[in-house]
Amino acid sequence: MRGKVSQLQSGVIRCRVPHVLSLIVVVAIVGCQSGCRSRSIPAPGAAELHFPDQEARDFTLTETSEGTKNWTLWASYAAMYNAKNLVDAKTIQIEFFDSKGKRYSTLVADQGLVDQRTNNLEAIGRVRVVTETGVHMETDSLHWINNTQKIISESFVKVTRNQDVVTGYGFESDPNLDHFHLKRQVRAEVRDTLHGGDSL
Repeated sequence: MRGKVSQLQSGVIRCRVPHVLSLIVVVAIVGCQSGCRSRSIPAPGAAELHFPDQEARDFTLTETSEGTKNWTLWASYAAMYNAKNLVDAKTIQIEFFDSKGKRYSTLVADQGLVDQRTNNLEAIGRVRVVTETGVHMETDSLHWINNTQKIISESFVKVTRNQDVVTGYGFESDPNLDHFHLKRQVRAEVRDTLHGGDSL
């Protein structure tokens, strides 16, 4: 978010498991059978090992600025890759809050990839955003751009408000879906008057 400080420190990333699981790499030494030629088996390089540095279940990640909660992510499982500053979370739910701490929308998805340097998020698989005012947004994947507080998606998007349905590609919106844009192949089924300020 613009002009605000993200607090992603040890007290903010909370794991509800008693301890974080450590990964142990077991190296098997394979010997040659008698009578065969000796061959050297190359050890896998670091780039080939994709083990997380930490794993956690019932994972929670919260971003705050000046003591105010901006959003909270819950996941059934999360893997942390320190070298990439990446958190790979499964079965996620994110709640977004306004400056008064009131929730205004909720995002759910099968998977979420969080860049811990920027707090940007990529949500993948059965992505849905539901606002407290009853607007629904559905897609296969989207990106949350934390600095600009924008949701964007190049995938097919469906937005439902009351009886009105809008679909298309090239989606951009604020997280409460009050003002959104669709750039390509836009179709609308309008059965109710759209509220002012919405862009279709």
